[in-house]
Amino acid sequence: MIQQLIDRMMAPPSNMSRDAAAAIVLTCDPFDLLLHMEQVWNAFRVWGPPPNPQPASDARRGFLGYGTGLFVSFIPDPSLAGIPQWDHLGYSYVLENTRAVQILRRVVREYRSGEGLGIPSIATQRWLEITEVLLFGAANPLAPWLSTSVIRPDPEAVRRNAYWRLFGLDLAFGTDDNRPPTYDKATHANATFIQVFEELLFELWQAITNVRNTSGVNASDDDRIFRIAEALRFALRARRQNQLLSREELVAATALGWAELTLSANTPVVEDLVANATSPYERLRLIGDRVGLAPHSKSSALFSMAGDLSRFLRIVESGVVSGPELAWVLYLEQPPLGSPPNAASPIGASSRRVITEWASATGKDLKIRAKPIEMRPPTRPPLLVGAR
Repeated sequence: MIQQLIDRMMAPPSNMSRDAAAAIVLTCDPFDLLLHMEQVWNAFRVWGPPPNPQPASDARRGFLGYGTGLFVSFIPDPSLAGIPQWDHLGYSYVLENTRAVQILRRVVREYRSGEGLGIPSIATQRWLEITEVLLFGAANPLAPWLSTSVIRPDPEAVRRNAYWRLFGLDLAFGTDDNRPPTYDKATHANATFIQVFEELLFELWQAITNVRNTSGVNASDDDRIFRIAEALRFALRARRQNQLLSREELVAATALGWAELTLSANTPVVEDLVANATSPYERLRLIGDRVGLAPHSKSSALFSMAGDLSRFLRIVESGVVSGPELAWVLYLEQPPLGSPPNAASPIGASSRRVITEWASATGKDLKIRAKPIEMRPPTRPPLLVGAR
């Protein structure tokens, strides 16, 4: 949500520079960000149009002042209802694997408990307020944020549960003091996600290679890409029936988006920590040195692919690739000749970035496949009342 907010601030009529928009977000009142997340959530219309209930009642909108706030001019357009205006949970997963949240947790603890890291500037004190709210569950009255409660009090454990359910994956580390993580591990999870996902990346690399060689991609390749993408889509949608995990995804995207924004430049807190550098990974590494916790060794690749992975998974999950004739959406960079004017925009550049950085982060050579997986017609998730 953080990156999408900045994008809207940069668009007409505001036309802010990215630096100016980022500076406003980094120094805003935490309540303004929480209120904007509530506004984004309500504009999403999570349960669809009437007669299904809107997330926020008239009473809640009036009480919280939906028509106010620093970012009221940047609420998503109503025409985008039903389309998430935040990053996919895959974005949060790869960024969390950098260990940025745990490192920033130690930064907050050090600043709040003493002066071992120095005297924080006024801008950094504001950053501390926002970080405690967005990342570590400081009390707030807004319902969408309440993916934590006395039942599930740890925000990291809630995110781990979501990652497990949607991807069948845990994070690459335990707690920040290196104990095994504790969280509710759901029985129903997409345990085969990685196998199908990496098979799709392999097929897309073959298609990209063929296009570069000007030999074209034969119909059987496009058919297999479609069938793998369809299987991946059905697996993801099976965990999202009636918009399950949407709230957790928004909360995770906001928290990890804040961490990414913090490290995207030499922001005030980065400067106060004497961690100026030329990349998010180097800044995180220097901050980790200050608080005694090293980031993931593959953090550079994880930062690099986060936005592209979000775009890639959103396209796959949306069903835009509805047949073999549209498989090109996933591997071309321009629509093929003869495409209708309203054809989907291809994401070949994002796919290529994901292939490259996923291979770097995991150490797997996605350009070589030892044994292809057998693709059967996927089982569609049951249609439930209100599902979409």
